[in-house]
Amino acid sequence: MLSVFDFFSFKNFWINTLFFNFLVFFGCVALYKTFIQLFPKGFFQLIFCIFLFPSALFYTSMIHRDGLIFLSLSMIIYHLFFSMNTRTSFLKNNLIICFFLLLIFLLRNFVFLALIPGLIAWLVSYKFQKKSFLSFVIIYTIAIVAFFAATLISPKLNFPRYVAERQESFIEIGKAGNSTLPVKKLEPNLKGFIKSAPQAFNLGLMRPYLSEIRNLQFVPFALEILLLEIVILLFIFFRKKNGPVNPLIYFNVFFSLTVLIMTGYTVPIIGAIVRYRSIYFVFLSIPIVCYINWQKIFKAFSFKKNNYP
Repeated sequence: MLSVFDFFSFKNFWINTLFFNFLVFFGCVALYKTFIQLFPKGFFQLIFCIFLFPSALFYTSMIHRDGLIFLSLSMIIYHLFFSMNTRTSFLKNNLIICFFLLLIFLLRNFVFLALIPGLIAWLVSYKFQKKSFLSFVIIYTIAIVAFFAATLISPKLNFPRYVAERQESFIEIGKAGNSTLPVKKLEPNLKGFIKSAPQAFNLGLMRPYLSEIRNLQFVPFALEILLLEIVILLFIFFRKKNGPVNPLIYFNVFFSLTVLIMTGYTVPIIGAIVRYRSIYFVFLSIPIVCYINWQKIFKAFSFKKNNYP
């Protein structure tokens, strides 16, 4: 890809970056055009979550795999959503979806593996929309059982060992850095994954803490986590009580949490964690931010303000 860019930019790095961001921007637009169908009054919320989410904006702007994965995920969601809800070309959409699935597989195969049960659950729940959540729970339960039982079919399909080896590789890499966190080694079995689940959740969704910052470059990411936690609290107390939840929302939550927790299982380095999880925070934050009753919050704030001189 860079060699193609070089042909037009005469090997100018900044022009190559511009070309790269032009491609990634298509993913942002596709994601916005999809979710504005579900949240027609969520213009500002979607603009912030998709285009301006700090860590995602930072890391997808770099010439790196994260931007291409974000583009691929957005295009898959866009074409699958509109193929199921409008009369668009079935063959064309499926070819595009297959192309971007292949691209994700070549870039990060573990994201591809996490994506497959989410897409299957989305398709199944589209047929049984009244039982969408149950469909996702059943499909993901089957996926978890398959993850641990695949080794019975072939020793080469020992996925737990693959995850444990990946963690060991990151631990070795982290010895040369200054942002490595102390972690317990993952045992490649069901018991080991259950024991390490709290640690994985903590690493994937809550680190770094503001209280443990030694390097100033991680302060913005700690503030981002704090902001996300505040938004989740607002969601709990000021959530809109709408009708049935669209299956795409469940896909966002289940898929993003899967990748974030898998990141927590494998990566003990803060610098790598904040980059790997950045684009998945976008998918997780969209339903949280868009289901908050912001008008109720603003009215409560203005009421309290008027009670003071």
